Amino acid sequence: MENFQLSLSGLRTIAQRSGGELNKFMSKQIWSPQDREAILNILGQLLLDKECTILIGRQLRPLLLDLLERNAESIRAGGQINHDLHERLCVAMSKLVNCYPDVLPFALRYFQNASPVFQRLFLESCDSGAVRYGRRRMKLRDLMETAYRFLKSDISSFREMWDWSVCLPLLKSHDLTVRWYTAHCLALVTCMSDANKQIFLKKMFNADELINFRLQFLDELQNQNLERGLLMANQERTMWQIKRCQQYTQGHIVSGDLCLSVVPVCGVILPKKQQKGQHLEEDIGQLVLVESTCKNLHSLALAVSYQNPVLLEGPIGCGKTALVEHLATVTGRHKPPDILKVQLGDQTDSKVYKAQAIGNLTYKTIQMSVSQYE
Repeated sequence: MENFQLSLSGLRTIAQRSGGELNKFMSKQIWSPQDREAILNILGQLLLDKECTILIGRQLRPLLLDLLERNAESIRAGGQINHDLHERLCVAMSKLVNCYPDVLPFALRYFQNASPVFQRLFLESCDSGAVRYGRRRMKLRDLMETAYRFLKSDISSFREMWDWSVCLPLLKSHDLTVRWYTAHCLALVTCMSDANKQIFLKKMFNADELINFRLQFLDELQNQNLERGLLMANQERTMWQIKRCQQYTQGHIVSGDLCLSVVPVCGVILPKKQQKGQHLEEDIGQLVLVESTCKNLHSLALAVSYQNPVLLEGPIGCGKTALVEHLATVTGRHKPPDILKVQLGDQTDSKVYKAQAIGNLTYKTIQMSVSQYE
């Protein structure tokens, strides 16, 4: 297994916004494993600060999935749900979901066992004396904006996942922003046509309010496009190597510092499915990571992280199956139903199946063995 190594060259920029928590590590020439663990925990906390979320995503893009997983573990720590951290994580994910492809799959996995963004509305409508929020809890307008962003990113999933009826009373809120995002959420959930949506909004807001909010929408869209441009222009390079990483580093994060819920694959961090038995190391070590193998595995891992279907083609015995099986194994998906293998015979039109098969390792891997080559 290769060893992941990432330079935290952008840490100084983040340290200026951290209130001094990171400064004590900036002055150290050598980072111990304990130092690196503390740095990652601080970065995870800063990610939940809505003023730092975009900055950390831009400066530490390869580490983003690790930081999200750390926060998810913190929310469930001690067997109780921390509602403050849950809401902050939801807001942070919504700010990142349109620019970073691995955030949406993480959000969908997270919400399978987590409450909706607007869970506060359910708690406040019943006996919630045992539920406590901190003094800095998120504003309701932030939560409804977050709900709208999630709907826009994957309307089919979030429309069915949550009970949106609890949001109906918010249409009478005194906060214009809450009403605006609630109205747009309900318009998406009920599949309103553009004409009906405009009629609905005109009943809820006057002409000046509509113009003001529409300008805000355009401004946010422009900021998202700008952020995507910055990411393309300033791509962080990660390194990996076959030899064992040093225990003490100079400004770098290595494989051993990552949480157990992620795994690096040739420089790309992917989610790892936790297994009850720990018998994967022997299988992982069977693939020899020569230069050409690393290059192909890196490309395959990138396709998986972007949630894109990928077709591997080549002559029999070139290693297509080995690559897919290795990637499935290191991500904890080495057995059905997480990985499916379909053998196609001569009587099967392989092109039809190849067009429909999607190798999505985040949820399921499909490996197709084609015996005919047109």
